[in-house]
Amino acid sequence: MKTYNHTGKPERQILPDEKAILYGIASLSDAELLSVIIRSGAKGANVLEVSEQMIRELGGNIGGIVTSSVENLGVLRGIGRVKKLQLQAVGELSKRIWNSRRDTSVPLNNSQTVYEFFREELRHAASEEVHLVLLDVRCRLLRHIALTKGTLRSSLVSPRDVFEQALRYQAASFVLLHNHPSGDCSPSREDANLTATLATLGNTMQLPMLDHIIIGDPGYYSFKDHGALP
Repeated sequence: MKTYNHTGKPERQILPDEKAILYGIASLSDAELLSVIIRSGAKGANVLEVSEQMIRELGGNIGGIVTSSVENLGVLRGIGRVKKLQLQAVGELSKRIWNSRRDTSVPLNNSQTVYEFFREELRHAASEEVHLVLLDVRCRLLRHIALTKGTLRSSLVSPRDVFEQALRYQAASFVLLHNHPSGDCSPSREDANLTATLATLGNTMQLPMLDHIIIGDPGYYSFKDHGALP
């Protein structure tokens, strides 16, 4: 951002710190916000250029900061161990702030509510994760358990682990959640088979599986809403 003097000639560029003081922190672009955090650039590139490069590396999505994909930024110019740690700290802090604001008294009795409750935790994850959401008789959150953190391609879940946790915490019902790192939330054959197995076992044990929700970016897929829950 350049300002002009009375001669019409451009003056020096306003630094992001100064811009924030003059116009408020919300006036900063994603790259400018990152530059305030990492503070310094690299040989042949100023801090703003390094920040812009980071965002390009994240596919143009600043949300990538909250995932383990930040590990890959270590190969970029000017991103050493300390800066990488700073960015990971920012990502973790943002997730904890989001989690602290969730209202656990809200009944998780439909796919939209479940999606909104957990989306920030899963939609930017770099690898596939499967989470178990245990509910009480009023569909309120009883316990949230990360079952697996897999590779970019697949993640295996044992039905035994699911029901062991559900019985341990005396859940009345449960919802299975997982993400697709590609962003496409369409279910795979493996997803459908797992859903059928868990739903059938849950009905037999009188511990119903209310839904299996796949979180993408953006959006989600609900087996229940699509009539694909046995």
